[in-house]
Formats: sequence, C-alpha cells, structure tokens
Amino acid sequence: MFKFFAFLFIVNFTTLSVHAKYKLKEVNVVSNGKPVRIFTAAELKSYDGSNEKEPIYMGIKGVVFDVTEGKRFYGKDASYNALVGIDSTRAVAKMSLEPEDLTSDVTGLEDTHLKALDDTFEGTYMAKYPVVGYMDYLVEKYPEKFANLETVTKVEL
Repeated sequence: MFKFFAFLFIVNFTTLSVHAKYKLKEVNVVSNGKPVRIFTAAELKSYDGSNEKEPIYMGIKGVVFDVTEGKRFYGKDASYNALVGIDSTRAVAKMSLEPEDLTSDVTGLEDTHLKALDDTFEGTYMAKYPVVGYMDYLVEKYPEKFANLETVTKVEL
C-alpha cells in the first residue's frame, strides 16, 4: 500500500513540475538614441499592407516591427496579411490566423504557446525585422521602461 501512495506522490509531483506556469519574458525597450515611436491600435492599422506606399508594420508583445522586407508573406493578399496592422501576439503564439486570435491578449494560453511566442519573438522577429516602435498599452503596463526615453506619437511627427 505504501508503494502505491509513494507512486501517486511521485506522479503528482512530476505532473505539477511539468505543468509549472511558464513566465513570458519581458520586452526590452531600446531607443538607439532616437525618440521612441508609440503606436495606438488605430495608428498601427494604417500599416496593414493595403497601401503600397506605406511600410508594413506588425505588433508582437507590444513591440512594433517593420516587416516590409517580408512583403511576399505580409503584403496585401499574402498568406500572413491578417497578422499585420495590428498587435497579433496571440495569433503568433498559437500559430493561428483565426479572427479570434488576432489580438494582443494572451490570457488563458497554454505554457507551450507562451514559450513558442517567446521563441518566435526572439528567433524570428527580433532577429530579422527592425523595431519601429511600441504599442501604447506597453507604455501603460510598464511606464518605468519608458520614463527616461523621449517618446513620440503620430501627432508629434
């Protein structure tokens, strides 16, 4: 009987450690000596690839990337066009193009999705595309990260 309970304890302990809550990595805010551009959701929408004269921007984890170089993926009528002109954090985490996933909200995502988000954010987007700004919700969430930086909004440009 003792062996059975010891076995259950080990199984439960292993299960708990395997299902430990993954903590999403925080975003590092950098300015490179220039004013940091802050985007609202409405402003970001105008960089959705529908205007050939405008760059194509995509938000992930509150960081706005210029993905124009990947126009064949993100441009008008391209496979991943649904991800641009918005903060598509949840969609990137889930590798999804479903309308309900086209949001910055990561509430309720599984650890595997959160880890995939961090891996894709660092390994693809931070490595490949230039950062052009940050979403306003990130400034509200982490005001201390922006406290000593000069910020600029579209109105100020």
